[in-house]
Amino acid sequence: MGAEVLGALERAREVGLRLILVTGRTFFELVRVCERLDLFDAVVAENGGVLYFPAEGRIRDLAPTPPLGLLAELDRREIAFHVGRVVVATTRAAEAQVREALAAVGATLAIFYNRDALMLLPAGISKGSGVRHVIRHLGLSFHDVLALGDAENDLELFEACGWAACPANAVAELKEHADWVFDGVNGQAIARAILGPMLGGLLPLRYSRRHRIAVGWAVKTSEPVTVPARGINLLIQGDPLSGKSWLAGALVERLVSHQYAVCVLDPEGDFHILARLPGVLWAEVRDGASLDNALNSFVADPSACVVVDFSRLPHGRKVELVERGLSAIRELRRRLGLPHWVVLDEAQYLLHREGVAGEAIGIEDRGFCLITYRLSWLRASVRKAIDVLIAARTTFPEEVASLRAFLTEAFGEDADVISVLPHLPAGEFLLLHAEETEPSRAVTFVPMPRETAHVRHRKKYADALLPPDQRFYLLAPEGKVVAVAGSLNEFVQALATTEERVLAHHATRKDFSRWIMGVFNDQDLGRAVRKLESRWMRGEIPNLREAMQHLVTHYYGSAS
Repeated sequence: MGAEVLGALERAREVGLRLILVTGRTFFELVRVCERLDLFDAVVAENGGVLYFPAEGRIRDLAPTPPLGLLAELDRREIAFHVGRVVVATTRAAEAQVREALAAVGATLAIFYNRDALMLLPAGISKGSGVRHVIRHLGLSFHDVLALGDAENDLELFEACGWAACPANAVAELKEHADWVFDGVNGQAIARAILGPMLGGLLPLRYSRRHRIAVGWAVKTSEPVTVPARGINLLIQGDPLSGKSWLAGALVERLVSHQYAVCVLDPEGDFHILARLPGVLWAEVRDGASLDNALNSFVADPSACVVVDFSRLPHGRKVELVERGLSAIRELRRRLGLPHWVVLDEAQYLLHREGVAGEAIGIEDRGFCLITYRLSWLRASVRKAIDVLIAARTTFPEEVASLRAFLTEAFGEDADVISVLPHLPAGEFLLLHAEETEPSRAVTFVPMPRETAHVRHRKKYADALLPPDQRFYLLAPEGKVVAVAGSLNEFVQALATTEERVLAHHATRKDFSRWIMGVFNDQDLGRAVRKLESRWMRGEIPNLREAMQHLVTHYYGSAS
């Protein structure tokens, strides 16, 4: 290990990076030639066959010793080789003879190449398998592990790690699989890469071809539409009931399926349904202790997905606890690099100038997905940090104007591109990338289906007749019964003919949401109706009747 590389590794340790040495060398040879194994949290030797943990002084073989019959056959054929605890190593020039020796003794060892060297190992053993053991042992997310290699036997290592890089003199096949090829050769190049882009936080994460998340298909071409899986801030903007939260939920599902750690900060209870996914934790927050307990999930599980529900709290308390949560997440990211993504719904209420303190947000750390119907309310520092915009139908003139200014200032984009938004059909979205390196900066797409789609066409529930004591009695403010709904379909029909003042009377008291949750025990629809009632009371929804009808039929199907 040269002095330049040694200095770079020492600096990496000083700033808190974890180091894993991965090599094809036998363990005995490694101990002889590498004087600073103590710099590493773990060593993967013999091409994945042997693990060594220097701090513990513990060594572990992941495979049996080489078959004695094979060693005798190699000797008999006068093939030069050396043996480790697990590996048998020779030269690539002897490959034909080695294969004959394997066949002669009936051994089924796998063959690995390392430039001019050749290694024999039991099936299933590779640098990749060894590193996966270490990643689990150290409690890391594989997405946060950067692999550095230069030869053929590093291909499996690249597959086991979230990101991969190699010097310019790496073998061609490896460069094809690398996310980043850096200048230079051998140890000096690696030292410069560590001290420069790696420690400087300049790794081009968002440009990786391997790490992208599919969000849908282009309307015109049906080609997949993707966004970078790391290193960006994403904004989802659109009118109320335009599908923003639905699309955000689909994005979370994709991230979970790729084992990214995700924290959903849910002010109004729109993401409770994600708890149906395996491994997703839903936590209702009432105080600081319950919030802290939920966020501690990332300490125990590097691929955790936690939905933190603040919907039971008054607005002022929500802001306080969301600020506390964002501050805690900044600290978690500093220590653990987790969660990879923070999804924040109703961002307009939390990230305006009088909302969460700017220093608590950490928007410059990237990895945020913000959902809002009021881009104009977000503070300037948040708007400037957006890298990708996904826009649903947007009809509010103030928001269309705000989007136009935003695209011109932050994206350098021709603002005429948003002229389609007021007329965008339901279920379609417009995606824009700020980066000119993206293949298409603006594209209209339809989203991929959701696993936890909450649209239910359960006609038996919509038509089921309720007993008299469970029916909904629509009352005028003075107390007169003006209509009775004995089922959900009757309820939708009654909405069409009931005076606006009667609907307003019930929405103000949140009678609709209480009835749906109490009688039908449908917490998903009940939460959605409660959110609609709150938005109507704030003046955000002009037509209560139409919004309520749309919502119920969206969940249970047509009332016809």
